[in-house]
Amino acid sequence: MKSRAVVQVGDRHLEMQEVEVPRSRPDEALLRVESCGLCGSDVEQFRGLFVKKGIVVYPVIPGHEPIGVIEEIGPEAAKRWRVKVGDRVAIEPNISCGLCAKCLGGSGHLCRNKESGMSAYGYMTMKGGSGLWGGYSQYMHLQSNTVLHPVPPEIPLALASIYQLLASGIRWAVEMPRTAIGDSILILGCGQRGLGSVVACREAGAATIIVSGLKQDRHKLDLALALGATHTIVADQEDVVARVMEITRGQGVNTVVDVVPVATQPVVQALDMVMLGGTVILAGIKGGDAKTMLDTDKIVLREIKVQGVLTQTNSSYRKAIQMLAQNKYDLGRLHTHEFKLEQAEEAIATLAGEIPDRPAISVSLNP
Repeated sequence: MKSRAVVQVGDRHLEMQEVEVPRSRPDEALLRVESCGLCGSDVEQFRGLFVKKGIVVYPVIPGHEPIGVIEEIGPEAAKRWRVKVGDRVAIEPNISCGLCAKCLGGSGHLCRNKESGMSAYGYMTMKGGSGLWGGYSQYMHLQSNTVLHPVPPEIPLALASIYQLLASGIRWAVEMPRTAIGDSILILGCGQRGLGSVVACREAGAATIIVSGLKQDRHKLDLALALGATHTIVADQEDVVARVMEITRGQGVNTVVDVVPVATQPVVQALDMVMLGGTVILAGIKGGDAKTMLDTDKIVLREIKVQGVLTQTNSSYRKAIQMLAQNKYDLGRLHTHEFKLEQAEEAIATLAGEIPDRPAISVSLNP
């Protein structure tokens, strides 16, 4: 049996190929991909940024947000994962060794044991193993150290496809800064991760949720308000710092979460908008040779905590799927477009905002 797959063979160069589907060993499984979500990383990967950073080696099947049905599973994997053929599951992209200090300490996403084959689905080269390591494909080969989550059948596929979007918001805007009832939070950026942060903070009980974006992002800012934001700021029309201090009566916010791509100025401004002893979460990848000049005296004298975040973790995935099953906030509004495999390049362009009159938030490929 062969699987049709979208293969990236060069910067901005995708090809449709047929890849041989392997038989699963006792500790492995085969996933029939139903949907694969896209995020800003897919755009950066398509443009070749991850090759420049040494993260990706071509050829590669992209796609790190897959949901699908277990097509075939070995007995050891079935026992360990507690799933069977026909079950729908969401995949955690990171593959860790499970043995190093970081893994044993609960931080498997930070595993750096290269000898273990540590990598992530959607970024692994096809030069090793079966090559079916990404969600832009009809089938994915699941390694023995994969972490997956059963998806309740009552969750519609389009809704389930935003599991990583929501998990990001939960970890970045709630778990890491410990957002609690009554807190104030500023979310810099209103893309899908920013909107996921709005939902997570609303669920956590934040009293003030401020979201910034650009004039061209009006549809996203409007959705942020609908999802629970209390205020929005148009960053290219308003003074963001002054507006935040006005909203908080000069106190600043408990937490600033930066999910803005490329631009570094929001990071500098964050130090002027967080309250004494507050937290700044850095999640927006700036890329290239971007450098940020920070006034470290502000961090010291105001005892500001600055924390980088890389990805989601097991707890945030579990909570995300729980929230999707409850769907208290009509989260289907976040999923705006879906495409077939043959339309992968169009899907990426849509998410990147490169197609006029096609405002997008969450986009998926449905093999």
